[in-house]
Amino acid sequence: MTDTNKKVSILKILIIIIPTVFLLLIIWLATVYIGDTYFNSKASAEQFLLWILSGSIIFLGYPIATKSMFHVGPSNKTHWKATSNLKAFNRSDWLFFLMLHIITMPVLFWAFGNLQHHRDIYNFFVEHFGKNYKGAPNFPILLAFFFGTFMLLALFYIIFLKIRYGTYNEPKFLSKEKEVDFNKKMAIYFSFVASTSLVVMFLYYLKVILVMQ
Repeated sequence: MTDTNKKVSILKILIIIIPTVFLLLIIWLATVYIGDTYFNSKASAEQFLLWILSGSIIFLGYPIATKSMFHVGPSNKTHWKATSNLKAFNRSDWLFFLMLHIITMPVLFWAFGNLQHHRDIYNFFVEHFGKNYKGAPNFPILLAFFFGTFMLLALFYIIFLKIRYGTYNEPKFLSKEKEVDFNKKMAIYFSFVASTSLVVMFLYYLKVILVMQ
């Protein structure tokens, strides 16, 4: 990439980021003012900001990330070949996609949209593992959340296979049409698993911004 192209790319990014940040600030100030003035809200300004940021990540970025990961799946693997070149979901795919996110989005917002929950997580790990020289818990919480989420959702996949097909591996007795549909659904699911793991990391990282102690 030439220097000119780099500058153009940076300019495009700034054109997107600066208005977005400005809009979020306006929304934040407006919600704090409206909450305090008209609803006598007891929530802090930090809590309002957390609601806005976590809500944006969960309800906007989360499904977009899953959809993007689906299209960049490893097409060199056999079970991805039927899915990697598809540009659109059919009705069944969209229902499956929406079902996964409708279940997890409220849970994530409940868990990470409350400032006190972040404080409780921080205090728990500090009490058990102490602080490092930066003041953060002396424990790799981000990695634990990432791999913990991934392993939990992968376990659900294994349990589903066992209950639905009686096997812990991909079923080999499906018709060709059902096999393609199965592989596509599983590609959607593991894109969902990957995006969920990343979103959990981002949501916890908001604690670093808002709840530094």
